[in-house]
Amino acid sequence: MNKPLMYIATIAALALTVFAPSGFAADDSKAASGDGHSIPKAAVITMGDRDHNMVGIHLTTYALEQMLPKLEEELGTDGSGVVVLRFTSGGGYGVEVDRMVETIETQYKPKFRVVSWIDSAISAAAMTSHCVEEIYFTTQGNYGSCTGYRGAMDAVKGVELEIALQRMEKISAKGGYDTRIMRSMQILAPLSATRRADGSFEYYQDTKSGEIVVNPEERVLCFNAESAKQVGFSKGTADSLSELTTKLGFKELNWVGKQEKGVSWPVSKAEKWNMDWRKRVADAETDFRTLLAKIDMQVAAATAAARADRPKFVGLARETLRKMKRHVDNNPNFSYFEFNRTPEEFNEWYKKTDKQLRDLLK
Repeated sequence: MNKPLMYIATIAALALTVFAPSGFAADDSKAASGDGHSIPKAAVITMGDRDHNMVGIHLTTYALEQMLPKLEEELGTDGSGVVVLRFTSGGGYGVEVDRMVETIETQYKPKFRVVSWIDSAISAAAMTSHCVEEIYFTTQGNYGSCTGYRGAMDAVKGVELEIALQRMEKISAKGGYDTRIMRSMQILAPLSATRRADGSFEYYQDTKSGEIVVNPEERVLCFNAESAKQVGFSKGTADSLSELTTKLGFKELNWVGKQEKGVSWPVSKAEKWNMDWRKRVADAETDFRTLLAKIDMQVAAATAAARADRPKFVGLARETLRKMKRHVDNNPNFSYFEFNRTPEEFNEWYKKTDKQLRDLLK
């Protein structure tokens, strides 16, 4: 299996942007008022946090699917509820982008008004957000670049690059964005724009045709709050729930959930599950790597042990196997990104290794 394609923060991207701290007022939970019956409901779903933010590991299709029933319960499914995907991510694995986009497109959008709120969306995170029609920034928000790498920071090229460009053209269409924007985020492609009479923008893949230079020559595009707003990519800038409520066109929104220590917005049931799951994944990630380093040695030790001592060694190896499987069950992507196998291949390896160990006891 080839090494997975990654879209992550690079030195070049970070030279243009700052992975900035969030700026939220401490009393944002007070944004909801009244009895809430006639006020549309809304929930913030964090797509990553400062410590755990890799697409494919901490931001996954699995998590979106698990949160969906909870959001349906809290917001309803008639389209009046607002789901705010609040991105704080330095990128991750490209294979997860299509799956997350499909989930947002087919399972979230038909039931909710879905918007993105960008604190930092780099590479795979920006590519995922790009299917969302409404994108808002925090003051220090940043979005892009989206260059793909495989292995030891080898930028993708040739047929693989062309496929990636075509994939993002399709995702751009889902969000209603000119395909030239994402193309300039993926490769060294200049970009300029001109504001039309109706307020929309015409984009050009050069620096001379448009009135505004969006991306100069020999750069990969990365928006900040101001540059995104200047060309209409961002719908507005908001650093608090009250500001975001206004930008969304409401006087009030009923932000569902409970206030929790250290969190600047009400935490819904879906978001509480999300935060807890991300913490479990982070803990499991470290443990899985430790187990992976042990298992081959433990199997070898069990195989070489004297028959009288073998049950002890077999027991240790099988316990390691069971722990590895529990981690993969909790986050199937571990099998891809930590073990270099598909989940199906992991399960086959698990069964084969477990049988091998049990046969040593015969």
